[in-house]
Amino acid sequence: MRTQRPWIQLREYFGGAEHLTGMRTIYLSLLLAAACATSRASGSGTVALKSFGYPAARPETYSVGKGLISGSNLELRVDDAGCVRGFYHSEPIHLCQDATDPNHWVGASGDLIVVPSPDRKAVNVQGWMNIRGIEQLDVTQVIPLGNGPTWDELRRNPVLLAIATTATDLDARRSRT
Repeated sequence: MRTQRPWIQLREYFGGAEHLTGMRTIYLSLLLAAACATSRASGSGTVALKSFGYPAARPETYSVGKGLISGSNLELRVDDAGCVRGFYHSEPIHLCQDATDPNHWVGASGDLIVVPSPDRKAVNVQGWMNIRGIEQLDVTQVIPLGNGPTWDELRRNPVLLAIATTATDLDARRSRT
């Protein structure tokens, strides 16, 4: 009686020994497929932000999800209390939404007013931040917004975009000096 052989067998060689890896490959494929499916939540994706102050610098790429933004230099989340918490490099960031003005964010990390433009194509930012040892760094700027679900998430949480843009400018400045 002959045993039926699979059509494709994947093999690995470790130190001269041969190992079949078909099940490991299938498991890994299923795991990756599940990860891709869960990472496609509404508003999730990536954005590349260019420094406005140093346009020749490379853009920073950030992952955006519901109420969060993260990249190699930044990890921020808007919590249920209406506060932005996280880190820029190893420095803590903490700003909370003013109860009387939802566009005003204040805390140990600064004082910002972040307002989407009436046409929702930009975010107007006024204020300052205490970041990277610079006290009251002026972060007044107008940030253009792109199109798509990732940008829609940043329209819902424009303070995340304001801080990420500031982080991008600071990193571009640091790499230039």
